[in-house]
Amino acid sequence: MFKQFIRKSNAPSRLLNSRFLTSSHIVNSPRQHAPAASTSPSVIKLPINKVVPSPQPAFPDVRYTGPILYSTALATGIFITAGLIFDKNQQTLWDRLRQHSRQWSFFGTATQESILQELWREKRDMLIEKRQDLLESLARRLNTMNLPRDVKQAVWILGEKVASMSEAEKTLAGLIAINTVVFACWQIPRLAPFMKKWFLHLPGSPRNITLLTSCFSHQELFHFALNMVGLWSFGKVVHDTFGREQFVAMYLGIGIGANVVSHACSLALRNSRPLLPSLGASGAIYGLVASTAVMHPNSSISLIFLPMIPIKLGYALPALMSFDLAGVVLKWRMFDHYAHLAGASLGLAYTYHGERHVWGPLIRKIHEIREDSRRNGRSNGEGSFMWNEPRQPESNKWSGWFNR
Repeated sequence: MFKQFIRKSNAPSRLLNSRFLTSSHIVNSPRQHAPAASTSPSVIKLPINKVVPSPQPAFPDVRYTGPILYSTALATGIFITAGLIFDKNQQTLWDRLRQHSRQWSFFGTATQESILQELWREKRDMLIEKRQDLLESLARRLNTMNLPRDVKQAVWILGEKVASMSEAEKTLAGLIAINTVVFACWQIPRLAPFMKKWFLHLPGSPRNITLLTSCFSHQELFHFALNMVGLWSFGKVVHDTFGREQFVAMYLGIGIGANVVSHACSLALRNSRPLLPSLGASGAIYGLVASTAVMHPNSSISLIFLPMIPIKLGYALPALMSFDLAGVVLKWRMFDHYAHLAGASLGLAYTYHGERHVWGPLIRKIHEIREDSRRNGRSNGEGSFMWNEPRQPESNKWSGWFNR
């Protein structure tokens, strides 16, 4: 995934001896980072041919603790929020199943597997009802609007398409929509100072929020299109495996983690290479690629520089990580190799251990707190079901429901 370049130039020199003195500009090169200001002193040519160095800009603050603590707290908050939403949706589904079940004796004798199957059936029915409600609401609105027939028909076709989308497609479409809005803002010249301030991360910057916002930021069309294709291609597999809430938390957590690792490594090696600002979703998407490679190592992909040769993911991922490791060792400046390696490593770690050691314990703790609150609160409740496994049942009987 390719990062973005931001044109930068040295600050204009000031008036000296009644003449404007200019400094040299940096020539852009195809890099994933945005070029930083030149580290060599600017040269000012005086009428008497004397060389005087211009004042050097202040070096960015070396900040490790603040960004690391901020990113840790932010990622933790994202996971807790996702867990709360998941637990709420789970309880809503359970209450709905209790109300609509035709056989109340089912809850006294059923196994956990049969209850899971009933929950998936109820979720399927709930999604179908939501789609029907959406289309009925759209039809009523179109009937009250004074629009040409062709326009109404086009809107109806679009509405049907949105209503028929799977959960994974809706989630990914939402993420792509956010990236699209940010990309469009980059194309407005008057917004350039704002975008550089809040959607471009520079190691040493006092704005920690850019560790998150830069994950949605793309300036060039090729960079934006490439990353969005990767998000759509690999995101579906990971989403269907982990479920919506866990997928979103994982995606954002990996993106933030990749950025903070790149931040720390860039500052640690600041004496051997310039500090370069960066932006893009490459770190998070590398995490999705790594997760997909673990779950489906025999799936084939085509690399952008070898489009005619399909490569199995089980081989492609080590090759990509080796390329980025070589970039770190050889001090290449074309891509943000730190973010790529960190994203892939975090994706591997979460796929192997995240659901068991992070998501599962989190959901159980949230469930316990909610149950304690219900018992000590206004009512004892009618019972709840602890379900921290978002995957569909393995039986073929239930496969394919959410693609209908």
